[in-house]
Amino acid sequence: MKQFECMYTLINIHEAETFKCMYTLMHPLIDIGVVWGDDGVTAIILLEGVKKYSNDSSPPMAIKKLLDSIRMFLDGCEVDFDLSVLDFGGCTEYQRRVLDVVSSIPRGSTLTYSEVAARAGGSPRSAAGALSRNPFPLVIPCHRVIRSDGNAGGYQGGVKLKKRLLEMEGVSLEGQ
Repeated sequence: MKQFECMYTLINIHEAETFKCMYTLMHPLIDIGVVWGDDGVTAIILLEGVKKYSNDSSPPMAIKKLLDSIRMFLDGCEVDFDLSVLDFGGCTEYQRRVLDVVSSIPRGSTLTYSEVAARAGGSPRSAAGALSRNPFPLVIPCHRVIRSDGNAGGYQGGVKLKKRLLEMEGVSLEGQ
């Protein structure tokens, strides 16, 4: 079992659960840590200003493909992510419904927190809470969920990154 230290709180890793490996994907837009265990990817962590970890692991082929897809996405390409490599075991039933709704938002489109909540069977506040703990940002595109007034709303990687991702996808926010 590999261990690593990170100065960031790893809110996306299942509580009290150990993980097998981590790989750091360096990109000019954002650095990303991909964490996986026996059942697949358990977390994608948006890192800022972090040096590549010396104990990065060599990912299996399925995770290499996911890393390639993330890199292509960050380069501005349209990508269909393979969600079968994700381990949703740490998600609540409601969070899983929210993530399912959000995973269907096409590139260049947005939904409001209210729209996501209505489709998932909850309140806008609970949908926002579920998305704030999205273990797979970018792959489950929570950056495509905005406030009903047209403003960006929050994002794990910061509002500036959320706006850059939306602009990269051709979305301009009305409330900005």
